[in-house]
Amino acid sequence: MASILKLDGIAKTYVKGQNQVRALAGIDLDIEAGEFLAVVGPSGSGKTTLLNIVGCLDSPSAGVVLYNGTPLGSMKEDQLSEYRKKHISFIFQSYNLIPVLTVRENVELPLVIERRMNKNEIRAKADELLKAVGLEGLGDRYPRELSGGQEQRVAIARALVKEPYIVLADEPTANLDSHTAEEIVDIMRDINKSKGATFIFSTHDALVQKHARRVVTIRDGLVHSDERK
Repeated sequence: MASILKLDGIAKTYVKGQNQVRALAGIDLDIEAGEFLAVVGPSGSGKTTLLNIVGCLDSPSAGVVLYNGTPLGSMKEDQLSEYRKKHISFIFQSYNLIPVLTVRENVELPLVIERRMNKNEIRAKADELLKAVGLEGLGDRYPRELSGGQEQRVAIARALVKEPYIVLADEPTANLDSHTAEEIVDIMRDINKSKGATFIFSTHDALVQKHARRVVTIRDGLVHSDERK
């Protein structure tokens, strides 16, 4: 199967005052469509930096990221914006829900921004995703009325409502108890299988690593091991 993402010699160095901090030292990685991949390693190993570069929230100091054979570095800003908007979604450990919007409105937001569907179509799509993550009937509640696990389910529904090709999940189970974390991972695995979305996790969670079909370990900004199950 062809790679949806190819990382070739990705390096990243940050300048902090008089010092340079090397986050990534030359990452080579091929990621196929439909993978359920966990990027693991100690704190400071570069996991989150790697996800941010793939998601175009940050740019590499050296190396090339290719999406379906097209180097992201050659894209103009409007093309990068379109890439992020159409093909990439993020799930964060802090959920990042908008408190003044209802659950349904939070999920609808990416589609409202895209403006490709009418109001009824957007509502129907949001309700479909809320049902898929086990929150049917809770669309009119606000984030403050939910548990942490329910908030993360809303974040997953919001990430998937535009049917992205790639979902980048940065420590998505970090704030959850083990039972809720297992439920969240099961939901993402089911969606990975049914929708074919590519999931890339940055995680310390052994549970995520256990369920991942591929585990890439990063140490000192380099790929230390790459195991497929």
